Amino acid sequence: MSEGAAALSLGRAAAHPGLKVRTLAASLLALFAADNLLLLHFWGLSLPATAALVFVAGTAIWLLCGKISDDVPAVPLRSFAIALGLSLALFALGGEGHFFYANTDWQIRDAVLRDMATNPWPYAYDIKGTAYFLRAPLGTYLVPAMFGTNADVALLFCNSFRLAILLALGWHLFERKRDRIIGLTVFVLFSGWDVVGTAIYAALGARLSWDHLEPWNFGYQYSSHVTQAFWVPQHALAGWTCALTFLLWRKGLVPIGIFAASIPLVAIWSPLAIMGAVPFAVFAGISVLKTRAFGVGDIAIAAVAVAIALPALLYLQIDAASVGMHILRTNPLIWALCVALEVLPFTVPLLRERESHATDKPVVRLIQFLLLAMPLIQVGVSADFQMRASIMPLALLSILFAQWICRAIGRDPKGNAALAYGALAVALGAVTPLLEVRRAVIDGPSPRPLCSLIGVWHKQDNMDVPYAMYLAPVTKLPRAIADIPVTAGRSDPDYCWDRKWVLPSHG
Repeated sequence: MSEGAAALSLGRAAAHPGLKVRTLAASLLALFAADNLLLLHFWGLSLPATAALVFVAGTAIWLLCGKISDDVPAVPLRSFAIALGLSLALFALGGEGHFFYANTDWQIRDAVLRDMATNPWPYAYDIKGTAYFLRAPLGTYLVPAMFGTNADVALLFCNSFRLAILLALGWHLFERKRDRIIGLTVFVLFSGWDVVGTAIYAALGARLSWDHLEPWNFGYQYSSHVTQAFWVPQHALAGWTCALTFLLWRKGLVPIGIFAASIPLVAIWSPLAIMGAVPFAVFAGISVLKTRAFGVGDIAIAAVAVAIALPALLYLQIDAASVGMHILRTNPLIWALCVALEVLPFTVPLLRERESHATDKPVVRLIQFLLLAMPLIQVGVSADFQMRASIMPLALLSILFAQWICRAIGRDPKGNAALAYGALAVALGAVTPLLEVRRAVIDGPSPRPLCSLIGVWHKQDNMDVPYAMYLAPVTKLPRAIADIPVTAGRSDPDYCWDRKWVLPSHG
């Protein structure tokens, strides 16, 4: 390259600044580290001491991310702004901020956020003379709750900012603008063929909902990405974070330590999503041990992440056995229909593709195995384990499927059977998220809570959740922190909402 051309290239780069992978990855990990440390503030550590710990942790993470190469292109600021706008739109449509309809899961979640925003930390509830404390993945609430009466809007912006970082990191998984548009489209619309399953049962005479499709198969459920974002964004962001850091490691853009660090840091957001990430951590660990593709920096950042997350991990384990885990009795025909319409339409084409440097069949095989096995396990109530532990493998599958479509276009953009099938597979799945968006638009915004968590618990609609999912007796705490004042839920009104909460149709 001539000196003039080099100067012109540098000038263009300066005129169009962007965000490096190191900046994005370090920011993402630092945000999750802050959540873990804010839990200490929730338990009574002073705010200045907590802020000092957050600063030290963020600095350590930034320094330990120094091995991330700056040779790859930076994400243009315009692309990040678009990602942020899309993220705001997605989470707002899901009901965050109370601008649009929120699904019934938010009856409990809104109450938790309200309690955390209006009570001095720490606090407990009185339930029939017994003091209970919040024992739940509080990561998504901790920062927004510090904004008091504006906590619901703060939640929208906090979640959107994290998703924007994830989308910006995902920008690097596709080479060209066209491929990035395809990747984003497939990721947002990705879902199993719920519409086909619903149609089959409807033809057999079953009365099923055409409003919310996913409960079509007798409790077996793999949720679309939009459903995850609308109903359980805390689980979604945790699983998507692990998926993105894993794929960036597979692509050679970040060292293994970044993926390893993400797992303990997001546990305070979703232990169930972490359960789905553990098999990939084992896979990655075996891979780097075989090739010795890790260094002191990888061990250090993973160790720092575990140290930061350790109080949260211990907190989540308090009385956790009461939640329960067991193997489900399974109807083979129902299980087979589940995997035939939710899993195999996306894994089989990837496994049948000709082996090349662009395919990642060991990962696809692991994804397929996990998605076939997850319907057989239950943790807590309902199909929570299958729906939440599957978030990471489903996110990986959606991105790998999008990359497969991009390769199909590269081979023959016209008359390509693989491309036609890929478009059909995505289109059939897209019915599910589009119906979720439809409900968000046609139903009015859901009401803000007037009651505490305990008040809402007995007035919620369409839910049957045991106390153990969110609460544990104060007597289960170590003596050093067991002296918690009971301040929440002492004077709940008769009505927890000022108007009726619209329920999804169930047929």
